[in-house]
Amino acid sequence: MIGSTALTFSDLRKRLNPQGQLDTIMEVMAQSNPIMEDIPWMEGNLPTGNQTTVRTSYPHPELRRVNAGVKPGKSTTKQIIDTCCLMEARSEVDVKLVKLAPDKQAFRMSEDKAYVQGFTDDLAKYMFYGDTDANPDQFNGLSIRYNTFKGDLGEEGYQVVNAGGKTANKQTSAYIVDWGEDAVVGIYPKGSKAGLDIQDLGEIDAIDANGGKYRALATLFDWDAGLAVKNIRKVAAVRNIDCKAAAEDTTSDARKALAERIVVAKNKIINPKRPILYVSPMAYTMLELHIADKNNVYVTQQQLMQGIPTLYVSGLIVKKNDALTETEPVIA
Repeated sequence: MIGSTALTFSDLRKRLNPQGQLDTIMEVMAQSNPIMEDIPWMEGNLPTGNQTTVRTSYPHPELRRVNAGVKPGKSTTKQIIDTCCLMEARSEVDVKLVKLAPDKQAFRMSEDKAYVQGFTDDLAKYMFYGDTDANPDQFNGLSIRYNTFKGDLGEEGYQVVNAGGKTANKQTSAYIVDWGEDAVVGIYPKGSKAGLDIQDLGEIDAIDANGGKYRALATLFDWDAGLAVKNIRKVAAVRNIDCKAAAEDTTSDARKALAERIVVAKNKIINPKRPILYVSPMAYTMLELHIADKNNVYVTQQQLMQGIPTLYVSGLIVKKNDALTETEPVIA
């Protein structure tokens, strides 16, 4: 259908106010994903992403006796390769339609803005749920990297705390990330550039569903990005947070238990600098409701002169992310 891939007269009319001017569009579908504001970006050392060498063991000294030697030792390392996904989209707007708009540039920009939001929402989703086994064109997100409760110190499983949820497909997760150049970063391929690249292709021949050609103004959107966890202990997760009840219907014990699990996870972060806690909307509400509990000692708010107060759990800044779903399966 032409209306599903290209702007129509109906789309133009829906963007005009009663005075016939281009109206401000309320982005009711826009998601809140502050994780995208926190990610530090680094150029990878590979054309497809980045290779990180991680130390897996250290040499230890021996107790020496007089007239007795010691054996030489060594450390061990392993290499981790993180790939980038290649996201691309095109916007093609009929030249005739653009000429009808009262503000031609603003009309095109109103459509471009929607593409930018779409790219941001998808990349935030991949940061948590990207899975190269399910789709090799993605990169592995945090939920795939930290998806087991088994592991020794220095392994991903050690960094994961079980909140105990058991309701099928009614779980969510919380992630603590201590971003940094030698910790956790967003990556882009070697020789490319960071961020969303927007190219105005000018006027081109567009092709409709029946193979007919028409003149259109085209824009190309391109973003190559991935995630590199250089230090496994700079991320901690709380998995199996049960969402079987609405946040306001959860018990005081359930809210307290969530706060306590987050504290346990926080203390698995090594040498924390400025770790941030990312949670789903329901988990955020549970934590905020826990403030009023008489036995609360973990959750606090910083009141601001203007705007919504900042929420903290045991000193961790809490940020609500729409990309974190509340329909995850139970992790065994």
